[in-house]
Amino acid sequence: MILKKPYAFLIKNFRIIHLVLTVLIGYLIFRTYNLYSFFNRYVDNVYATLSDAIPSNYITVFMFLIAIIIIAFSLAMFMLMKKKDKPKNLYIGLSTYYILYFIGMILYFVLFKSMETQQLTIRNAMVIRDLTLLIVLPQIALLVFSAIRGFGFDIKKFNFSKDLKELDIHEEDNEEFEFVLGVDSYKYFRFLRRRVREFKYYILENKFMFTVLTSLACGVFLILTILNFTVYNRVYGKNQRVNANDLTLQVNNSYITNMDYNGNEIAEGKYFLIVNITFKNESGKSTVLELKNYELLTKSGKVYPTPSRSIHFIDFGPGYSKEKILNGKTATYILVYELDKKDVEKKYTLRIIDSIEYKAGTMNSKHKNISLKPTKYSEIEDAGQFKLQDTVEMYDSILNNSALTIDSFEFRNKVTYKYEACIRTNCTDKTDVVTAEVAKAKTLLVLYGNLKIDKTSPFSKNSKTSMSFFDAFAQIKFDNKIAPVTDMTPASMTDSYVLSVDEHVAKAKSVELIMTVRNKMYTIKIK
Repeated sequence: MILKKPYAFLIKNFRIIHLVLTVLIGYLIFRTYNLYSFFNRYVDNVYATLSDAIPSNYITVFMFLIAIIIIAFSLAMFMLMKKKDKPKNLYIGLSTYYILYFIGMILYFVLFKSMETQQLTIRNAMVIRDLTLLIVLPQIALLVFSAIRGFGFDIKKFNFSKDLKELDIHEEDNEEFEFVLGVDSYKYFRFLRRRVREFKYYILENKFMFTVLTSLACGVFLILTILNFTVYNRVYGKNQRVNANDLTLQVNNSYITNMDYNGNEIAEGKYFLIVNITFKNESGKSTVLELKNYELLTKSGKVYPTPSRSIHFIDFGPGYSKEKILNGKTATYILVYELDKKDVEKKYTLRIIDSIEYKAGTMNSKHKNISLKPTKYSEIEDAGQFKLQDTVEMYDSILNNSALTIDSFEFRNKVTYKYEACIRTNCTDKTDVVTAEVAKAKTLLVLYGNLKIDKTSPFSKNSKTSMSFFDAFAQIKFDNKIAPVTDMTPASMTDSYVLSVDEHVAKAKSVELIMTVRNKMYTIKIK
């Protein structure tokens, strides 16, 4: 095998290498100045447009790649100059500076990622702006020195032949050396060992170049991997903040079910993916959600929210219906996607279109991807049988730590109650009556006990529904018949609950209060 040392190549292509370095340094100056311009605009206008602070707009993979190439060439030229006992300060400066530059761009990348969810103070922005300018200035000097080496050591004479002669190319810089290795055709394993040994010799003789090339390849691969998963194709998860459409949003939970809040099947062969999202508006103006920008990717294609279906999912949160999200305010809504049964999966991608670009007659969208792993509710589970004075804890349901205790009950046609009414500081005792609708064959079931609804549950936070716990989840079972109940409890009544039920319930031998909370069924035996 014939090998050549690299020094002759570096000497003969000395000018071209430095011209290439000049172009690469010029590109990095341009990209770094873009960074400076961004922070300069940020300070001058005293604003923080989060959609402009996107890492991929200012920190590109080519910046890292070019920095690595400059470092590699600088080290190679350093070794050459050291061997020839020539001035090598430029290459020490190039390699040292761009190693620090590489690290600095990683820090800028982290800064931009933090700016996606949190504004930068003007004071800090001024410091970073000035620091960025300081990063630009040394590159200009390095650009000039590299250009001088590219156009000739003595820029007045352009005496390349003399310059190259002074570099002192010896025959040993371009000498060939040969390995003669025999191949025994009938002993394959010996042939393999020799080839491996030959390859080792090749690596050892070209250790420097292999080290540079390997480092370059590993660096590029690492950068591409990091940027691919954290910038260009980043996939966000639950509870991670995402900046899109002038809003900062966060997916709190996602669910998939074919049942409504009371455990009833909504439509045959249909499932629904519900995404609970908190939106924060810091754009400086009120905004309305464009639901077409919130795409759910399924096996059958893209699916868009269906606002009319949100009435079935009041326990998951309030549905969105074109409400304005005011500047400086935070709001939580659910988006409901209707799916065919064949599209039910364990994992989905919610794609949020952030902006549309039109280039050369084509339309490209910038989007953010959020991975969803929804909790599935498709079967009703019996959570147990309870009796009077038992505490029914619902911690394993969508109501979180809610609980109900019924100590006693009675049936009435009329319930009289007292309450205190206050107008400013003037308070008086009042008396009022709740009456059963006898004409509709109704009677009143009065339950004495305590109901505690967890304030952190989506149902409790749903300000768009006036339904009470009993209206949403309770039914009455009497003599093997099941009937709905209507909550008629006055707001001022705190220690008892008044339910309107079928008049036959009062005379039934067996009465049970059944509460179906999404996929959990709790049964309290009344009598």
